[in-house]
Amino acid sequence: SVWMYMLVNVFSWCRAGTGQSHEMKIIFCRLSAISQLPLHAYFVFDGPDCPQLKRGKDVTSPSAPRLLVQCFQELLIAFGFNWHIAPGEAEAELAYLQSLRLVDAVVTPYNDVLLFGATCIIHSIPHIGRYEDIYIYTLDSIEKNASLEWGDFLLVTLMCSTDDDVSAGHCWCSVEVAWQLAYYGFGRSLLDAAVSFQFIEFMSFVAKWCEDICEVLRTDPQSLLGRKHYELARIIKEECTEFLDPAILAMYLLPLTSWSDRHFPVTVLTSRQPDLQSLAAFCLQHLSWSPDIVQSELVDACAGTTMRALLQV
Repeated sequence: SVWMYMLVNVFSWCRAGTGQSHEMKIIFCRLSAISQLPLHAYFVFDGPDCPQLKRGKDVTSPSAPRLLVQCFQELLIAFGFNWHIAPGEAEAELAYLQSLRLVDAVVTPYNDVLLFGATCIIHSIPHIGRYEDIYIYTLDSIEKNASLEWGDFLLVTLMCSTDDDVSAGHCWCSVEVAWQLAYYGFGRSLLDAAVSFQFIEFMSFVAKWCEDICEVLRTDPQSLLGRKHYELARIIKEECTEFLDPAILAMYLLPLTSWSDRHFPVTVLTSRQPDLQSLAAFCLQHLSWSPDIVQSELVDACAGTTMRALLQV
């Protein structure tokens, strides 16, 4: 789903829906490159119960035209990659797959996958274009080098919000300030309360918790903030009456996944040999490539078949 968010030109697809697709050409090239790597790639799509607001953007309308989604899924099958549709956010689904040790790493540009429980994240380096050039983030390294834990990530996300609901995160609070507040232990205490208290007791805790944050912002008793933030304390107390929204907190701590209703979409992750005949037919039908171009573009896919054989797929 991330690829489609980044690539799709919804207007052109909704208006035409046929003809050449620049989006599918890019997706084809990416899948062709991935097929040559010594790994089993597995794809997850956002589902029907994905949050209506993601990363500050309204996604209540379909995030990608149905035709593009269908073509993408058809191409995945032709390349020999497996996939499924999550009931909610794909990132939450992938993080759960990782918690089951079905995947080793989650490839996504969104750091909030850490809040869903991912322990190893891969980012492609922007503007490089080669999948061999990546950044790898592990939860162990972050905890060791930055002295941050899951509860700290939760605090930073809720205060700076890059996801899900504008009221959940507050653009008036910088990541730096939220990070400094985390060293006062607010994120860890919030997480402990969320998993330990009943709702009424938790809401009483949150009221006192918010007061304590405001007091620390005004006084910085341990000099961890570097300076006092009177205005930020005022905003939290007077303007952000819905901070902290327990529904947003639950979205991270209890995300909707396929396993929420005891449905198990996958128990083992593998890949298959690319179907070169299906790939050729796809290119002719959906990409409007000539037979000569198809033959040229399938050279990399042929290399992918060799890699699949080496992986004994």
